[in-house]
Amino acid sequence: MKLKRADDGQAGWRLSLAVFVLAHLVGTVHSTAVTVMVPIIKTYYQAPYTAVAALITWYSIGQAVSSVPNGNMIDRIGVRNGLLVGFAILFSAAVLVSFAENILMAYIALFMMGWGYSAINPATSKGVFLCFPANRRATAMGIKQTGVPLGGVLAGLLGGLAVSHRVEASGWNLHWQTIMLIISAITFVGVGLCFLLPPSLNKTEDVTEKQSVFSELKVLASDRQFNRYVLSTMAFNFGQYNFFTFLTAFLTKVLSFGQETAGVIYSFVQAVSALARPFWGFASDFFLHSRKKALCLVICSLAVICFSACSLISYAGAPAWFGIGISVILGATIASYPPLIQAMTVEAVEPKRIGSALGYTHMGMHTGACLGPLAMGAALDLFNYSVGYGLTAMVVLTGVLLLGFGFREGPVHQKEK
Repeated sequence: MKLKRADDGQAGWRLSLAVFVLAHLVGTVHSTAVTVMVPIIKTYYQAPYTAVAALITWYSIGQAVSSVPNGNMIDRIGVRNGLLVGFAILFSAAVLVSFAENILMAYIALFMMGWGYSAINPATSKGVFLCFPANRRATAMGIKQTGVPLGGVLAGLLGGLAVSHRVEASGWNLHWQTIMLIISAITFVGVGLCFLLPPSLNKTEDVTEKQSVFSELKVLASDRQFNRYVLSTMAFNFGQYNFFTFLTAFLTKVLSFGQETAGVIYSFVQAVSALARPFWGFASDFFLHSRKKALCLVICSLAVICFSACSLISYAGAPAWFGIGISVILGATIASYPPLIQAMTVEAVEPKRIGSALGYTHMGMHTGACLGPLAMGAALDLFNYSVGYGLTAMVVLTGVLLLGFGFREGPVHQKEK
């Protein structure tokens, strides 16, 4: 693999990429542990599915409203400082949810988690842009994004040990808020990782040349093609968050698995995603001449078929192995598309606007993540799983059509050697 050489003015790619992977692992375990423990948290707060799903909605709102400001911040203060800010907020959020005696306090904590994690993605993605040439970025994005499912594996293992009330805790089984306190301690690892990054990754554009957050937002919002692209990512993330938020519920309520088994299956699905994410990036760079749009369309179309199958399984029933197989395919598709999206985003705008563009794209993605679990939770409370997964399939299909017919892939800035 021929990569840019690291010199005094340029970040070395090996150490930086390893840190980006671990940063995503630490950042992801917070919210993912909550999704794994949805049935446990529901019992603890004695709340309906809509109220519990709103936890993830508030997490996504936190990401949506802070994505553009955080992206703009990273353009101003650099990759390493941006990561430090994100981890400080994530630590505070994990401590808060560990002591949340009512669901309203938990909503505030999840909002803070979203706010903190929304700094991780643009920081690591801009770091990849600075360390890798265009014909290797999709592969690098895929590798650094493996931290997300690896964090999910850890969250799945921890969530499988959770119980809803402290009196039930014994041996390896821990109260779910104790698990969140352990996760807050893990966040310190993320802080230490930031100091391993080379100083060159903290270099920024001349601040005097940077526009305000609202000026950056106005420029991006005026691009109709880019807006259609953002809307497609909103639809895809609607599907991804519905998949992960309700996966353990689907496994326990529809397929009748126990919480421990569901946690193991959840971790396995995340492990599949950890392999699929770098594979899709590698396939794009080495077999498709760095074309990412067509590959993204294929894997998201497969996800539409799988969500439709989940709808049929929920209505007519199916063997447990079939439901697990569909879940694994979704892990390799709807759970694994983000590296391709991030690579397309950094190449669709001028370099000085990368952080803001990533923030704008993630604002759209997390708006979908806000709406998805809320809509799915309402569908479960009012109807059933079949309706919820059918709705998810239709929304993801809409995203496929928007990306396929509304966006033309290709860099708008200068050609790179």
